Formats: sequence, C-alpha cells, structure tokens
Amino acid sequence: MTPLPKRRGGLRRTLLAVTAALLLSPPVVTMAAQPAAALPPGYKGIQAGAVLNDDCSLSVSGQKISGPGADTAVLNATKWLRIDFRIARTCRDAYVNLLAGLPSHISIIGLLDSEFSNAEPVDFAQHAVEIACDGGYGRVTVWEIRNEPNHNDTWLEPARFGEFVARSAYRIHSECHDEVISGGLVGDSGRGPVWTYITDTSAAIAAHPEWSNSAYTSLNAAVDGVGIHPYSYARRMHITEEPHQPLADFLWHMTGERGNPVSGERIYVTEFGYRMQDNNIDELKPEEMADEGEQCDNLVEGFQQIAASGIYAATWFTLMDWDDEHRRFGLYNINNGPERLARYGYVDGNCAGPTAGVFNEEADQLQWTSTALAGTAGRASLAATSYEIAVAPPGSSAFSIIKTSSQPFLPMYAFNPPLAVGVHRWKVTRITDGRRYPSPGQWTFNYLGRPSPPTGAYAAGGSTGTFYTINWTDNAISETGYEISNSFETRIAPANATSLTWTGATPGVKDCFRVRSYNAFGPSYWALETCATTPSLPTAPSNVTATVLSGTSVRVNWADLAGNETGYQVSDGTTTVSLAANSTTYTWSGLTMGTTKCFTVRSYNTVGYSPWSGSVCATLPTIPIAPAGQTATVASGTSITLTWQDKSTNEWGFEISNGTTTNVVGANSTSYTWGGLANGTYLCLMVRSYNNAGYSAWTPYACATTPTIPVAPNAQTATVVSGTSIRINWADRSANEWGFEISNGTTSTVVGANSTSYTWGGLANGTYMCFMVRAYNQAGYSPWTPYACATTPTIPIAPAGQTATPISGTQITVTWQDRSNNETSFQLYNGVSYLTLPANTTSYTWGGLANGTYMCFSIKAVNLAGQSASTPYACATTPTVPAVPTNQTATPISTSQIRVNWVDRSTNEIGFQVFDGVTYWTVPANTTVFTRTGLASKKYMCFAIRSYNSVGYSAFTPYACATTF
Repeated sequence: MTPLPKRRGGLRRTLLAVTAALLLSPPVVTMAAQPAAALPPGYKGIQAGAVLNDDCSLSVSGQKISGPGADTAVLNATKWLRIDFRIARTCRDAYVNLLAGLPSHISIIGLLDSEFSNAEPVDFAQHAVEIACDGGYGRVTVWEIRNEPNHNDTWLEPARFGEFVARSAYRIHSECHDEVISGGLVGDSGRGPVWTYITDTSAAIAAHPEWSNSAYTSLNAAVDGVGIHPYSYARRMHITEEPHQPLADFLWHMTGERGNPVSGERIYVTEFGYRMQDNNIDELKPEEMADEGEQCDNLVEGFQQIAASGIYAATWFTLMDWDDEHRRFGLYNINNGPERLARYGYVDGNCAGPTAGVFNEEADQLQWTSTALAGTAGRASLAATSYEIAVAPPGSSAFSIIKTSSQPFLPMYAFNPPLAVGVHRWKVTRITDGRRYPSPGQWTFNYLGRPSPPTGAYAAGGSTGTFYTINWTDNAISETGYEISNSFETRIAPANATSLTWTGATPGVKDCFRVRSYNAFGPSYWALETCATTPSLPTAPSNVTATVLSGTSVRVNWADLAGNETGYQVSDGTTTVSLAANSTTYTWSGLTMGTTKCFTVRSYNTVGYSPWSGSVCATLPTIPIAPAGQTATVASGTSITLTWQDKSTNEWGFEISNGTTTNVVGANSTSYTWGGLANGTYLCLMVRSYNNAGYSAWTPYACATTPTIPVAPNAQTATVVSGTSIRINWADRSANEWGFEISNGTTSTVVGANSTSYTWGGLANGTYMCFMVRAYNQAGYSPWTPYACATTPTIPIAPAGQTATPISGTQITVTWQDRSNNETSFQLYNGVSYLTLPANTTSYTWGGLANGTYMCFSIKAVNLAGQSASTPYACATTPTVPAVPTNQTATPISTSQIRVNWVDRSTNEIGFQVFDGVTYWTVPANTTVFTRTGLASKKYMCFAIRSYNSVGYSAFTPYACATTF
C-alpha cells in the first residue's frame, strides 16, 4: 500500500478548531490580558502538564494558563505549550473550554500517554483517534504518542513502542489528518544509547506492516517529528560525567551528526529542565543540585543552545512543580507557591545576575555590570541590593574567599590579608529582596601583588605660603612606602603614611602633586592629581564707607576683595580693631556728638598685611530742636489731629505720644491724626523730634475730647406748604450737632446746626411722602426719628350752580354749589375785586351797593395746590324805591265799607301800604284796590297809599276821602 504522506498542519485542524469554538456549550474562559504585540521565538515553550484535576476542575498548573489567575507574562513569552491529555475522554468540555481561552499565537503539543489509556496498542490507537478527530480539540497542533518509552521507570521494548506509534499515527493521519510525533526519548537510560532504541523501533515498524496497513517502513515514516528529553546537569551543562550527556552534545547528535537515524526529521524537545535542590540529597550528585539562580541561568542558556541547534520546538519542564517534592523543576514552587527566578529568566530572557566582570587595574578594583530587572508583571518592587563576591585562589577549585559590597565594585584593599599573586577565578551574586541573582558565569583576573593606590589625595597651601601639605587615604596593605611627585621632583613617605609636608614653596604659586604606593612588586597606579596654591598677601579692601548710626556711633563698610584673608583691621588713626575673615562691616561706638571721625581698613593673613584703604570720614549729628505750638483738634468722633511747628532742620522724624503709646511720622511733618478713639474720649498728646543722635524734649501736652453722637431730634411733623412742597418740623434736642439730615427713605438733604424745619419741594400734586430726621456731627449720626407723613393737595373742583339775587337796594346775595372737598377757601369776584371766603361756604351777600347797581359775580375754589376754574358770571341789579301810585280814590260801598282804588305806577314794589291816618294796611305788589271794613255808618274816612320794596317806601299819595252810607 502507498505510504501515507506526513501532515504538516493542515486546513482540517483549522476548520475543526473554528467549528468547535462555535459549537461549545460551556462558556469560554478568556485571559485577562491580550498577548504581547511581539510574538515569542518560534521554538520556545513550556510544559503545563496535567492541567485538570480528576474532577475536571483546573489544576494549579491549569490555573496558570487559564482564568483570572493566568500568568499572562508567561503565556505571552510562549509559542509551544505541552499539555497532558490524560483525562481527555472524561473531561472533554473542560479541556475544550481551556483550549479555546488560550492566546491564538500558542501552538499545542498534546501528550497521549499511559495515563490517557493503558490499553493495548490497537485500543490505544482507537482512543487516540477519537480524541484527535474530535473538533473540540482542534487547537492541538501535534499529538505526542507515549512519554519516555526508553526510561527505566516507563520502559517499553522498541517493538512495543513501535506498535503504539505506528497504529496511532496511521489512524490519526488517515482519519484526522493531524500531525504525530513519537514520545520524548531520554538521552541514555542505562539500557543502551538512544540511537539504538530508535533503530530498533524503526526495524520493528518495518517488520510489522499490519500495524499501519503497510503505510510505514520506519519510525521516520510514521511520525512528523521525534520527541527528545535532553536533561543534563544544572550547574555545568558541558560536563561529561555519566549518566547525563551534555545538552549541546545531545542536541548535536540529534540534529547534525552524520549517521543520525532521524536525520532530516523535526526534533521536538518536549522536556528539558534543571532540578532544584530537595530533601533527597542521596539521589543527586552535588553538582546536580541547583539553587534558583543556577536553575534560571541554565534555563536561559539552554534555550540559547536550542535556538542555535535548529530544534523545531522545545518545552521547558515545567510550569509548576509536581506534588512530588523531589521533582522541583517548575517556574513556580510546589502547590502553587511563589514564582522562582527561572520564571523571570523564561519571561525576560535573563536572570538579572551581574555581568561583564573585570579587574580594573588602574582603579585597583573588581567591577561588574548590574543587570536591571525587567518590569515583568507580578514582580514586586525592589528593596536594597547587595553583592556577594566569591574568589577562588590560584590553583583552587573552591571559591573560598567571600566578600560583600553594596556597590557594583570591590576595591582590592578589601582583601586583607592581601591575595596571593597569580590568576584568580571569581563570580558575583546579586541579592535583592532576599533573592539571589548569580552571575551567568565566572571570570578571572591576574593579581600581580602590587599595593593598592591611595585615594582621596588632597593638597593645601601652607599658612606661611612657603610649604604645601599633601594628604591621602592609605588603602594599601603591603606597601613599602609612598612616592609624591610634582612632575619635577619626587619625595618619599614611609609605609602607612597619609600625609607629607612639601617645603620650599613660594607664596601665591600653584603646584600639582600625585601620590602612589609601592612595594617589591612595583608601584601602584598614581592617585588622581591634586593641586593647591600657597597663600599670598590678601587684596586690600575697597569701597570703604562711613555711615552715621547715632550721635555716638559710625558704621564702617567695605568690599571684601580678598579670598585668602584671615582677618581685617579697622583704624581711626589712634586705635586699631581686628575682625574675622570675610567681615565687611564694623560699628565704631563711644564717639562724641557733633565731631568728625575718619577711618581706614586693611586685610591680613599669615603672609602679612595688605595696604590700608583710603580714609573715609563722617560727622556725628546733634539732637534736633524740640517742636512747638502744638494743638489738638477733633478730627472725627474717633480721631484727634495734633499739629505742631517744626523747629529743627536735622530731624529724621517726629514721635507722637499719648503717654502710653507712640507713633512716628517722617521728617518735616507738622501734624498727625490719632485714630481709633471712642466717642467722648479725652486725649492729651505730646510730640518730640528725633534723629540718629537721639530725641528732643517732649512738648507740653495738647488735649481735646472726641465728640459724642448727638441726641436724636423728636416731635417731627410734616405739613403741606403748597401743592408741590411739604414742610418738615422737628424739635432740636442736641447741643453738639453739626447739622440735620432729612430723608424720604430714598433721598436725603442736610441743613445746618440748630435748624428745626425744612421745606421739601418739587413734589407733584397729590404726592404722599414720609420724612425722617437725624442729627449728625463728626462723631456720627443719631438714630432717625420716626416717619412724619403728608400728602400734597390737588387743585379743587370748580363750584357750580351760581346765582346772584338782590336782597336790598344795596345788597346782592350770591349762591353756589361746593363741589370740592379739599378747598381751603373760595374767591368771589365781581369783575373788579376778589373776596376770599372760607372753605365750605356756599353763599355770600355783597353789600354797600347803590340802588340800581348792576353787578356780576364768578366763584372759584382755592387751596395750596392752586385755584379751580372760575364759574360763569351770575348777575343781578340792586333795586330802587318804587314810584308813588296815583289816581287814588275812596268810594263807600256800604254802611261799613269804603273801597280805595289807585293806579300802580311801579314795577319793583313788593307791596303797598294803605294808611287811614291811624292804621297801616299792607297789600301785595300789583294790588290796586283795598276795602276798609268794620266802619260805622256815616263814618268819614281818608286814605293815602304808598308803594314799597326792599329799598324803601315811595311817598304817600294825597288823601282820598269818603263817608260810609
């Protein structure tokens, strides 16, 4: 039968993975963080192992690759992940869910070993193909059949291993089109070389074509790659002691050696790792026991060798320690404990140990580079770092000399007693947060025995300018002495010396010196050069000034131009005062007022004195003349102003005092206002002048009393004055007001002291307004009075219904209707003159007229707002005395009656009077007949008639006589 082609991946696996993801019933647990943008190397991976517990829950290893506790940094650094599918048939959904949540860049090696199925090869292959062809496992890249078949503990005869591989590969290739690799082979199990095992396995497959339906004739033909497990020593990968083959050699044998039985086949390093120290010391040789640093270094170097060898994929053993305490290979400690240093080596590609160790002969120190710890997720912040330096003496394999340092270097003088002459091996371990980070290798240096150079060399010029002092730190242990050189001359100091005095110097000269130690092996390197200048005479001070401070003291100032003085001297030509270095001022006291004093200054040091500066002079002042003419005047209710005459010409200012407190004002001032007083405070003030010579005498006190707030006015009234003004009146109850303020609540105005009224004008007719009043002075304002209110009047309504009626010959009565309610009077006008009548009047009789006078009248109402319109005129004429009647007759009409007749010649009578000489009888106007009755018969009677009206009586007519019958 034609052999089946090998499957290098394929569309089927991709489609199955997509389909499985869509059909999954359990929820997919995704990772908290996304994969890093930069993908890991194509060969790099790690074994996750048994990721599920027997109850299908995530194991501690599974929790590191799935769910909220997943180590995203490790996953981002991983291309290949080896998973043991030992319970794939019973925990399918849990596996599928885990696979779906892994980052997409990761490829999966699926291990199918005896824990997966302990059946015979035929049934094992059936179980394997059921899993491999299940779409839920589509994320698996390659299936690994059995694990370490040539290991003593899991030994399978080559033929039996060949049957497992051939039957399973044939079924998976033909039915699932997935890739298959043979289970990882150890380097040498003690039962023969790995090549022999591979050759025997291939021969068995060729001899049994029924295993693969004649498809395979060798192991190479059956698989898509060969798994190997190249474990080697932890500390030294290249050692050759049995039973382990060095890693590099093993990789070369499997990938490049001629005659390799799997030549050209992909090699999968499905396990390699380095075991940590454990309690079973007898199981391992001492050189196999690694600490965390060595384990990390071997991980980093192991991946480097794998990268160089062309290995297709390599998975470090392992992510998490197993429960077996003797199998401590993991990046994480047993039972989900803290991460090991190897984790950071896996993630960062380095173990953060010191590198680039070198012996710096000139600095006479061992030094190295401290590799920075990368910011890997989960790494704690670092505390203090120290270094442990281990040195192996010449010819010794033991690092027996141990030193520590807090810096990335170690001076050679730290070795006491001195190291032996010869080549030494050395290494460094960094210790941070209690964790050790060893150097990835070791270095050598050749110690020649010369002493350590001095450090801290320092030269100083001697005080007299004729010598130098050179000091240094003695670091050497084996020196014979010291050489000190200024490049022209070399002088010697004995062993253990730390200073030398170099004599014969010139003042003000700079010289430079170097120092080194020496012994029989030769000199050390020179220490750093140090220079010094001997002192010279100091520079003389400049800008000297003399400033008067008081009537008895002067301050002398100067510029310090010297940088090397030890002091200054100030002199007045008679006395000299010495001051400290860097001084720039001195106050000369005890002088006499009004005198002139001159001063000079010079600097000095141990070499000598500078020249004197030029002389500067100052004249001391006299005390100023006291002021005079002081007066105290009230400025406000809380302040009093003191004024005075300035009698001096040299004052700096004036001091004003109330006997307890003082205030000052500048020169030439002649007044000061003392504020903050209470109303009614009696205060006395005095003043004196002053300057830097002192104070004048005080003036006598000048006194004043601050006013109190005036008493509020009262009895306020508001009276209408006119239609546009109201007069406010009040009683003045204070004796100290400056005036009064009158306010309508919006606007205010003021009047002078002692005022008791104010007329508020400019108002509109009918305005209602209220007013309040308060008194004020410089102390403030009294309270307001209550409001007093008034309303300006409106013009009254004109009267109406006017009439004029003569009531006598000299009088006419005028009447009208009063239609207003706010008049104060009426004005009656006859066309010539006005007559004012009281309010509410409705008639008036105008008298004193001549009989027959015709007169017209108009009336208007009046108040303070003005006058109403005048009424139309009402006119009347005063009457005259009526005309005398005529044609009077007397006629008897009976024995007791006589009828009297007459002619009415008037038109204005109001009646007639008939007179019989004794009695008057009155008859109405317009009457022309009167009958006298009740007479006796034959009674003779005579009658006279006259007319009358309000003016008077006409003349009587002549008598008319008659006799009754």
